[in-house]
Amino acid sequence: MVFNRTPRGNTLILLSAVLMSFGIVFVSSASTFLFAGIGLFMFYYATKLMLEVKAKALSSLEVTRGCPGRVDDGREFEVKLLMVNRTVNRLSLEVSDSYPPFLRLRGGSNVGMVAVPPRGYAEMVYRVAPTSVGEQKFGPLRLVFRDITGLFFYERELSVDTSVRVTPGAKELVRGSLTAVMVSAYGGAIVSTRKGEGMEFADIREYSQGDPYKRIEWRSTARTGHLMVRDSLAETQLNVMVILDATATMAYGEAGETKLDYSARSVASLFAYLAGRGDFVGATVADGVNKPVVIPLSRGADQLNRLMRLLGGLSPGANNPGALAEAVRHALALGRVRGKALFFVISDLESESDLEPLRRLIAMRHEVVVISPFTPLFESHGITGIDRMVYSIKTAHMFRERSALLKEAAKLGVRVIDVGPKDLFSQLVRRAEELRRMGGS
Repeated sequence: MVFNRTPRGNTLILLSAVLMSFGIVFVSSASTFLFAGIGLFMFYYATKLMLEVKAKALSSLEVTRGCPGRVDDGREFEVKLLMVNRTVNRLSLEVSDSYPPFLRLRGGSNVGMVAVPPRGYAEMVYRVAPTSVGEQKFGPLRLVFRDITGLFFYERELSVDTSVRVTPGAKELVRGSLTAVMVSAYGGAIVSTRKGEGMEFADIREYSQGDPYKRIEWRSTARTGHLMVRDSLAETQLNVMVILDATATMAYGEAGETKLDYSARSVASLFAYLAGRGDFVGATVADGVNKPVVIPLSRGADQLNRLMRLLGGLSPGANNPGALAEAVRHALALGRVRGKALFFVISDLESESDLEPLRRLIAMRHEVVVISPFTPLFESHGITGIDRMVYSIKTAHMFRERSALLKEAAKLGVRVIDVGPKDLFSQLVRRAEELRRMGGS
């Protein structure tokens, strides 16, 4: 058990040494100094012994941290620290809780003095709000106990394993990311030009053997004298697999406004949008460190919950040139992709080598759209006037390199769309509905 001396304790031990030195040097005339120095040293030692006794009680203190396991992006939640003292000693503690860097304090305090009664408990509560999506892990809890005179302190760090998953809220539709034109265009049932079962009228024709009786148009039958049936435009369903790049380059930006944050929020909104239309959706997340996580294609409320939990557990990984290729392999092997599917690849696409794994998807006749959060578009977000002009000149070289990459993608038949914070979600919806109108997956 290690005790630290405070500046006051250092002063006291130094003073006692000086007094005893005077008493030893000048024995005949300064014995008072010797006794005073010995007295101060004995006081110093007795105080330390008393602190050791109470420090044992601190070592047996039971501490738990309570918070929800999952919260929505931007929603405040409560963190509660419970300290249980089963000894007969009263403990007055300085408590400092290390909450994750991507949480912001909204109420109360994570630092304070707490008095824990003997054989009792005490609570400390504060409120925080997340600024970034993904899994947020709490740090250690720091407890400091001081003696009554302030000569020593005993410090203990407790590793209380706690984490919270911040799920991106599907708020983009409400916030108006879809323009009025897009809402009017995509607000109802989306149909293709292919005839089949649906709600939208296509044509009336004569009955053919095998046509369902429920499609007989009785008014036209009475008017023409022939059995007539009604044709409708078929409602189309999509198979949409999202491959999300969660490597270190996607974590670029301010806390809560990184490319990965915007991507996760947009993907969450896309899933909510497509799930409402009965489409099959799935996701593959590659962080460059662990094996890609795959949620196979499915639909319904349970599938939406699974996808939201996956997005809530995002954590930026490391730069790995092979991460995208590995994600594509896992998506095809584990994603239950049957027939034609729309693959949304959300990645900043830093090099031409990232295009190679997409060639396989094109060869399998899947639709592949790369939605790329382009760094200059995120950096220039919010810059206006002369500052924006200066920034455009500064990044001209980067745009030239990007143009060369886009040309290589076009040769492979891969559509790459550079997006900023404002148009990321709208581009996802636009491309999905374009495929739906062409006949779906």
